[in-house]
Amino acid sequence: MINYSIVMRSINSNLLEINQAKGRIKYAKEHNQEPAQADLDLVKTEKQHAYAIAQYADVMNIEKFARHISSHGCVYSRADISAILYMAVDCMREMLLEGKKIRLGDLGDFSVSLASKGAESADKFSAQNITAVNVNWECGAEFKNLLADAEFNLVASRKAQQAVISAIKDGKTVVDLNNPDGSPTDGPSDGQQTESPNGGQQTTDNGQQTGGGNTQGGGTDVNGGDNTTPPDFG
Repeated sequence: MINYSIVMRSINSNLLEINQAKGRIKYAKEHNQEPAQADLDLVKTEKQHAYAIAQYADVMNIEKFARHISSHGCVYSRADISAILYMAVDCMREMLLEGKKIRLGDLGDFSVSLASKGAESADKFSAQNITAVNVNWECGAEFKNLLADAEFNLVASRKAQQAVISAIKDGKTVVDLNNPDGSPTDGPSDGQQTESPNGGQQTTDNGQQTGGGNTQGGGTDVNGGDNTTPPDFG
């Protein structure tokens, strides 16, 4: 079961101008000034769409993963599996540093890519210009598309959950999901979390939560990778 939450994203082509207008509006209000009408009108043109963001339910370290493997009728003990996994990590690192691509069947291929600073010409370029060695994962057939076998569960974001817990501790009964951390705002912006598809509030009576949320998404690159949905700046 894959948990997901919902984030509202601005889709305007002039998003930079809109965000700049929001900054000027905020500055004007902080200094007890009247915001420019042009900025107010520009902000009103902002349009948003809802997107899904994956939210992991747990972090499995090698020990947990080894225990899970051993629970599938494996003839090896958890300790044996853990030892093999640790050895695999060490050996993969060793082989990648020797410039080899590692192909692990349906798991996919692992290889390195380089980041470097530019030089004026090829003869002035040296290994000193290389700034990073990144690990790339090209997933195998079993990981190309998990959609067909995936099941989904809508959950509130961690920020929304924390806001609800704080509200309960403070004796409050309502949380504004358009602004769960309580900071000043002039309306939704790119990356701002609008976390209830059915409204802008989340009740906390008796500790019950309603509404959706958002959280950080992931990718397929070992070192971060490309996001499959627009990134969350909230």
